[in-house]
Amino acid sequence: MFNQNTTTDTKIAVLEERLSSYELLLKKIDEAIQIMGKTSQSISKMLAVHEEKIEQCVKSDDLIGGLIGELKEENKEHRLHIDKKIEHMEEKITEIDKIKWITVGSGVVLAVVAASISTLASGWWTPAGMETHNRIVKEKIK
Repeated sequence: MFNQNTTTDTKIAVLEERLSSYELLLKKIDEAIQIMGKTSQSISKMLAVHEEKIEQCVKSDDLIGGLIGELKEENKEHRLHIDKKIEHMEEKITEIDKIKWITVGSGVVLAVVAASISTLASGWWTPAGMETHNRIVKEKIK
């Protein structure tokens, strides 16, 4: 009987030891679960912050895209205005060019007319004037 009682006591002691080991293990598992819960909460908070930042970035991107579109439209308007000014200046330059060539042509015509008038006035185109001219030329040659 002593033997059977001892083995039962030993078994109980072994079971108590195992139970205390399991209790310790369960405590550690509970602590790990609590740490994992805290970590999960922290990750959830971080994800919420990151999602908010992503939304702000998307809004900023949309705003910047809109501003770029407005600037493109403004740039097109300015380009059209500048093109019109350039076209107007080219027309003025063409007009000035025409006036220049008309002036040069008029000057040439006036020079020819003046030369003709001066030769007529000097008598070159008359027979007597030609003789006088020929005589002057011959005297210069001698």
